[in-house]
Amino acid sequence: MAITPNKKTSGGSALKRLRSSLNAAGILGQQSKASRSKKDRKKGRPSEVGKNDHGAKLKLIRDEFNPYEIKTTHTKFDIIGRKVKGIGGKPSMSKQIGEENRKKTLLVEMRNKNRSGGIIDKRFGENNPNLSLEEKMQERFTRERQRSARSTTSLFNLDDEDDFNLTHYGQSLGDMDDFDDTGLALSDDEDGGQLDKTIVDKMHFGGFGDEEQPEDSDRPKTKNEIMKELIAKSKMHKYERQLAKQEDDELREQLDDELGDLHALLKRKPLPSQSSMFARAEAEKADGDEEPLVQKKDDDYEDYDKALRDLATDRRARAGDRTKTEEELAMDEKEKLEKAERARKRRMEGLDSESEDDDAKPYKRKKKTKGPEADDLEDDDYFDEMETQQQLGGGLTLEDIQNGAYDYDNDMAGSDDEGSASDGEDIGSDDGDDDDDEEELEDDLVGPQFDAMDDDDDDMNEFGAQGKIKAVKSSKKVAEIASTTSAEIPFTFDCPESHDQFLGYLKGLSTEDVLVVIKRIRVLYHIKLHPENKKKMATFLSVLLDHLAYVASTVSPLPTKVLEAISMHIYEISQLVPEPAAATFQAKVKQMHTDMLQKMRHDTSSSLPNVEDIVVLRSLGQVFSTSDLTHQVATPAALLMTQALAQSNLRTQVDLGRGLFVSQLFLEYQRVSHRFIPEVLNFLNRCFVMLSPANLFNVASLPGSFPIPQGSKSVDLHLDGTSGSDPIPSLNLDALVLEDQESSDEMGMTLLQAALRLFEQYLQLYASTSALVEVFEPSLQLLNKMLTVSWHDDLQTLMTSVHDRIKRQIKFSRDKRVKTPLRMQAHRPIPIAQHMPKFEMGYSMDRHYDPDHERNAQQKLRAQYKKETKAAARELRKDNMFMAREKAKVKKQKDEDYNKMIKGVMNILEGDQAEKNRMDREKKKLR
Repeated sequence: MAITPNKKTSGGSALKRLRSSLNAAGILGQQSKASRSKKDRKKGRPSEVGKNDHGAKLKLIRDEFNPYEIKTTHTKFDIIGRKVKGIGGKPSMSKQIGEENRKKTLLVEMRNKNRSGGIIDKRFGENNPNLSLEEKMQERFTRERQRSARSTTSLFNLDDEDDFNLTHYGQSLGDMDDFDDTGLALSDDEDGGQLDKTIVDKMHFGGFGDEEQPEDSDRPKTKNEIMKELIAKSKMHKYERQLAKQEDDELREQLDDELGDLHALLKRKPLPSQSSMFARAEAEKADGDEEPLVQKKDDDYEDYDKALRDLATDRRARAGDRTKTEEELAMDEKEKLEKAERARKRRMEGLDSESEDDDAKPYKRKKKTKGPEADDLEDDDYFDEMETQQQLGGGLTLEDIQNGAYDYDNDMAGSDDEGSASDGEDIGSDDGDDDDDEEELEDDLVGPQFDAMDDDDDDMNEFGAQGKIKAVKSSKKVAEIASTTSAEIPFTFDCPESHDQFLGYLKGLSTEDVLVVIKRIRVLYHIKLHPENKKKMATFLSVLLDHLAYVASTVSPLPTKVLEAISMHIYEISQLVPEPAAATFQAKVKQMHTDMLQKMRHDTSSSLPNVEDIVVLRSLGQVFSTSDLTHQVATPAALLMTQALAQSNLRTQVDLGRGLFVSQLFLEYQRVSHRFIPEVLNFLNRCFVMLSPANLFNVASLPGSFPIPQGSKSVDLHLDGTSGSDPIPSLNLDALVLEDQESSDEMGMTLLQAALRLFEQYLQLYASTSALVEVFEPSLQLLNKMLTVSWHDDLQTLMTSVHDRIKRQIKFSRDKRVKTPLRMQAHRPIPIAQHMPKFEMGYSMDRHYDPDHERNAQQKLRAQYKKETKAAARELRKDNMFMAREKAKVKKQKDEDYNKMIKGVMNILEGDQAEKNRMDREKKKLR
């Protein structure tokens, strides 16, 4: 880019050249014909821009003497016939135009920025400085008349003349009559000749005066006027009601008159051929007994009367309290527990258990708990209570707990309470009811949830006849456990921070009482009651996990119902604090992995997960989603179990049983995702080999590729082809607690039965996989060899069933699937297509030759967008610079005004001071 001066202006000084240019243009000097050539004068050709066009002449001269106003962009190569826009420009002119536009728009907005209100004058010609005031008024009047002429109301106006009327005090003089004020107006009445009250008042007592103004309508009405108005309105409403009633009566009478015609239309007349048959039927009916028909009609009326009486005597629904929020419900439960705990401590100290407010009332009325009724508005609460009992127990819902009056003495006075009052309320002492209420509390918090878990198919204690884990019923009943409570359970606890502290709370309590303690701790430290309770619940979740493992490893037989209830509490707390729950389970899995690696390294004990680890892993699968491809908790747990199944040494039958339970957990994990786990099938094949007779398999020639660890070769867990018909017991988790147990054939048959059942379930799980043939064909070869030995009747039947099922599914999979093996290509390689380059005859650098029109349009739009963005950014920068200059001007003007004001004030003060000094000097002279 270069800026070059015009060559015409070279030669002489600038002043001489300017004067010669002005003289040549005819602006200065004598205007003679000599300024033009003879040839131009003959043709009548004017000067360069015209003879009298002084403005154009001056502009041309100004451009010639200011060559730096023109900016030219030189191209690298000069191409003949090519014209490029934007090579030459006048930046100063464009800058001046932009400055003027910003003064008209942006500057006005800046000045009106913080102003509110204002008047916008939209009158015609108001902002036009070229119109005079008379022209503006004339044009406005013309437009107003045109608007009125175009209106639709003037289309039907027969009077073409303008209605110009004279007015006086805002009233038209044409509408006034000179004789109206005097009462002498014309009248068409027959009694027009008589004198009325108005004429007498005006003619005799005032005459020709201004018309008297009516009384003020805004004055307050008197009592008499109000009563008259009320009476008139009452009569009017009464009359309207009478008219409406009269119209209804007339309509009713009209309908009654027309009812006969309607009955005649509704009656069905029999055909002539049916008349004889109807007549015979009526005769037979008349001969018979008519009493049953009358009795039937009476029965119908009796049913109607009964329904009517039920509706009349139905109890009216009463409005209930509003639904409480979650925070309010948690606070109510906490207050109940705290109140019951205070009452328990008072009874323990021998004090009165009643509250201070009830000291003057030795007897209280207690509403008897009734079942739901047909007209109860809160019938759905019954199902909510059932669900609550199945999950967390019945809760503290007794009246004695609410009133803080518990008594654990076995008093017989409470046995007379049931059914004593007809209105559903009992009157009696608190001491007689507390023992029964305490038993009800134990049943609510312990019993119902255990009964609801009897049918749970996922209980972690026993492989049943169908291969699923079933619960082993305890020999003790829940009612007996609740009735033999060894110690009194407090109602309030501090939230435990460690498992040892929690065990201190459970000292002297039975295993089932743990549920009551957990429930009360959760109520006291609900996360909605205080922000710190969320952290306490996270700590309590870790304590519950430790206690879950503690109960599974120390209590025998395994309390399945208690473990299920604790797992339910763990699940619900994990939903309240998901992030701390994930961190807690991750720490548990990490600790399990560390212990397993240490056992594998030292090779002193079984490295498979023990009973407490299995229970924790099962709770983990209930809390978190195990179907995700990657999960921060479930994925590490799955890796832990696969490593245990693949790398652990199988030394005893207990190790095999624990591995089967881990495989059962994997089955529960993959029920949704059906993800293939090769370690499980390898472990089951190892179980088949290790539980078969010793000489049946040659380990070196086993089919498939599943590994046989070196340590397992020396372990003698083989069965010698047992036979018999006695039922084989199910695999029990209690039998896997102790590691040093002697091997037995009965335990071996139990393990083999459980392995076959579990293998059958995995076969059903992976039935749709495309690699079913490759996965299960080695297992089929193992079962073929195992069937050559004589087994127990149950094992023989089960083994044959599994073998036949695998054989059928492998055959079906081979027949239905389409499998194309990898192979080299059978045809010659296809060469790459070669094309001649495409040449453009009229090629241009400024044009895009993309064959894809859509992509070409997108590139064009993208370039336009980029260009507009740059232009907008450039204009915004100029606007910012303009605003900065204007703000600087305003600030400078304010500073100048301020300095001027200060100088004026100082001048005044200096003058006053000078005058004061002069007067002081004169006073000194006078002294």
